Amino acid sequence: MPAPRPALPLERTNSLAPDAAPQSPDTVRAFGTASQALGVEHGRPASPRRVSVSMLASLPPAKGVSPYTTHLVSALAARPDVALDVHAFRAIYPRRAYPGGDPDDAAALLPAFEGVDVRRDLSWRNPLGWLRTGFGLRGEVVHAQWWSYALAPVYLTVLGVARLRRKRVVMTVHNVAAHEDALWKRLLHRAVLKLAHRYIVHSDANAAALRALVGERAAIDVVPHGVLDTPRRGVGRSAARASLGIPGGARVVLCFGHIRPYKGIDVLLQAFAEVAREHPDAWLLIAGQPWVDWEPYSALINELGIRERVVTDLRFIPTDEVERYFVAADVVALPYTRFDAQTGVGTRALPFGTPLVVTATGGLSELVRDPEAVVPPGDAPALARALSRVLGDRGVAEQMAVDSLAVAATLGWERIAARTAAVYADAAGVPQLAADDGAALMAEARR
Repeated sequence: MPAPRPALPLERTNSLAPDAAPQSPDTVRAFGTASQALGVEHGRPASPRRVSVSMLASLPPAKGVSPYTTHLVSALAARPDVALDVHAFRAIYPRRAYPGGDPDDAAALLPAFEGVDVRRDLSWRNPLGWLRTGFGLRGEVVHAQWWSYALAPVYLTVLGVARLRRKRVVMTVHNVAAHEDALWKRLLHRAVLKLAHRYIVHSDANAAALRALVGERAAIDVVPHGVLDTPRRGVGRSAARASLGIPGGARVVLCFGHIRPYKGIDVLLQAFAEVAREHPDAWLLIAGQPWVDWEPYSALINELGIRERVVTDLRFIPTDEVERYFVAADVVALPYTRFDAQTGVGTRALPFGTPLVVTATGGLSELVRDPEAVVPPGDAPALARALSRVLGDRGVAEQMAVDSLAVAATLGWERIAARTAAVYADAAGVPQLAADDGAALMAEARR
């Protein structure tokens, strides 16, 4: 197997900001100058050769990583240097085996991707279909969105065929390690990882964790997780709270998303008991589908004496209902105890201008700018202090809201698509487009 191409230099999440400067001569050599990347001819940028890419992913109505994929495909479809087709799932998980309820989100609509051929040719139950997909991949680069160990047989088959056909495989590793560890997951994960030529992760912390799995010489690129847009109906805070049974003048802590052991719900409940003693108007809103038995959490709520201050909505929240939960919140808590990924919940909260309090695990800390909003995993007293600080100090809350919007502004999908296209170009061995030059090429293409 040929030696891997060197990775583009690792960049922090805020390196995609407009004022970001080259970090070193190596950075300039890896990306090329703006004029080289754009292929200047007689002072005018020439269109680069298009890189053909086949993406393996989930799309609505399937759950999976569909919100992320939808945004990324939409942004890549607008680029003149990428020719994209997508292979998605028409049946992603067995309904009875999926702990998150229905594996489809009926409210999630698939937008029209101009110029992108979308094929729903994958089903968990059809191995022959996996082979057909592998042999039908048209792109010179195959971009696999990898997140679910239950889908390992599909990915091993499709990507195995892609490698036999000498395709270059780029893999976005959404979860560097399993949220709930098991030997079979580790074995399948390593087997799938071996099929990639280079990797994309969403944070520096994730890159370090992945490097420990695949080796120091592996080609790993950090491309941040973009903000997830939420359908807006213009609901106001009072109306949102009234619909959830929360007083209009309450101070609301939101915990949103699937309820799983690594999410630290027990730690949050212990912390909120302290918050409730300090702030009599504080309420905790927990919304999401339990993947585990809820009864131990319910018993803890009773034991802590906070039953009257905790509102739960224990179901998968359809896309068209998400808005009211974030509008109702004064702060979003991400109390994860272990996490080798980046959070879709956090990137969904940012555009609302909602303050985030997070734990120092995975890529969570890269979503906040206030160091006091980052606490050690599993530390209920520290979490309580951080939440009370936001709820009790309007100046702090307002600054953290500004911070959330500022971070969201650095995570736009046009920039992320430019960075992703640069990874494709490097994988395919064609002149690259530096991520910060994406806007220049797009402007030229529109003229």
